[in-house]
Amino acid sequence: MLRLYYPGMEVEGRHHVNHPGPTLLCGNHPNTLADPLIVGIHLDYQMYFLANAGLWLNPVMAFLIDPFCIPVARPKDRQAGAQGGDKDEVFNRTFAGLETGKIMYIAPEGYSELERKLRRLKGGAASMALEVEKRNDWKLGVSLQPVGANYESPTTCFSRAFIRYGEPIDLLQFREQYEESPMRAIRALTNLLTERMQDLLIQTKNKAEERVLRPIERAVQNEVPMKVSDHHYRTKAILSWLRELPEDRREKLGAVATKYEGLLRETGQLDVEFSNHPDRKLSAGLILGIPFYLYGLLNHGLWLILITSIWNALGIDRGYKATFQMLASWFLLPLTYLLQTLVFNWVYPEGWGWLYFFSLPVVGLFTLKYWLTYRAYWKGRFSGSGKHDATLKALRKEMFALAEDLPMRG
Repeated sequence: MLRLYYPGMEVEGRHHVNHPGPTLLCGNHPNTLADPLIVGIHLDYQMYFLANAGLWLNPVMAFLIDPFCIPVARPKDRQAGAQGGDKDEVFNRTFAGLETGKIMYIAPEGYSELERKLRRLKGGAASMALEVEKRNDWKLGVSLQPVGANYESPTTCFSRAFIRYGEPIDLLQFREQYEESPMRAIRALTNLLTERMQDLLIQTKNKAEERVLRPIERAVQNEVPMKVSDHHYRTKAILSWLRELPEDRREKLGAVATKYEGLLRETGQLDVEFSNHPDRKLSAGLILGIPFYLYGLLNHGLWLILITSIWNALGIDRGYKATFQMLASWFLLPLTYLLQTLVFNWVYPEGWGWLYFFSLPVVGLFTLKYWLTYRAYWKGRFSGSGKHDATLKALRKEMFALAEDLPMRG
C-alpha cells in the first residue's frame, strides 16, 4: 500500500543498513506513522520501533503494532491516558532488542512535525547506542544508522518520496570520552548524528526560507521535470544558490516568489498551468487512455468517497492525512471491491462477476499510472478561475528573471 501511495519512490544507500546485526536506525519524522514504514519496507530484515504510547489508546492499532513496537509515553501522552514504560524500561527493552541483533527504529526529534527540516535532536538515541555498547564491553558492534525520508508532499496521496540511508557512525571513537564523561560523549554523538541526518534532507533554516524555496523549486521542476532523486539534489543546489545571493537580490526574489505563491493559493490555480512542462502537450496515449481512466475512476469512486468522508468525520490533524488514508485503504479497498462485485453479480447474474472483480485492481493501477503521467496536462487545463492569469504570468516571468543563473539541472 505504501508503494501505491508513494509510486514515485526511490531509495539510496540501502546497502548501508540492509545487513544482519544490531542496528539503531535514526530517522526524521515529518509524516507520523508513514516514516518508519517507508524506511522499513526496503530492508530484508524485520524492524522494530520505538513508538508514541498514544497509539495504544486505539485497541485495533494496539493489536496491530504491539508485537513490533515499544511504547514511549511522553508527558502529554500520559495526560491523555496512555500507558507506556518509563525511561529505564524503554531503554532496557531497546538494549534487549539490540543485544539480540535486531534493527530498532527511533525518531530522535521526539515528535512529528510537518516541516521539511530536521528539528533539534534529543539525546536518547546517542545515549542508548553508547550505553548498550558499554554494557557489552564495546564488542556488540551496534550500527548507529542515519536515514532521511524526503517527501515532496507528506500529506498528499500519490506524491513522490526519496529515502536516503547514510553511512553508519562508528561508536568506538566515542568510547574513551563516554567512559570519562557520558554527557559530553552523548552531546558530541548527537551533534554528529544531527549533521549526518541533515545532509540526507532538504534543510531549510526557517519558514521564511522555506516559503521562498518552495515556489521556485516547483516552478523549476515544471519547466525541467526530473525523477525524485535528481529533483532532491537539484533542490539542495537551489537552496545553496539562494543563500549565496546578495541580500538585496534575495529579498526581492523572495518577495516576488511569495507573492506569486499567495496568488496561486488565492485563485486555486497551479504553477504547472503557466509552465512549459513537456507532458502538457496532447499525445496519443493521453487521448487513447481516457476511456480506461474514466472506467477506473468510476469504479474507485466509492473508495474515494468513503476515505474522504471518514477522514472529514473524524477530524484528524492533516499531518495524519496520508497515513490515515493509506492504513484505512488496507481494509476499505478490498471491502469496496467485494461490495461492487456483489452488486455487479446481482445486476448481471451470468457469472461475469469474478472477471469484473479481477479487473478492478488492474484498472486501478492503470488509472493511477495515467494520472501520474498526464496530470500536468489535466491540472493545467482545468485549475483555477483564470481571471488573474496575466498577473500570475508576469510574476512567474519576473521570478525567473531574478533567478537567471539558477541551477535548473542541479
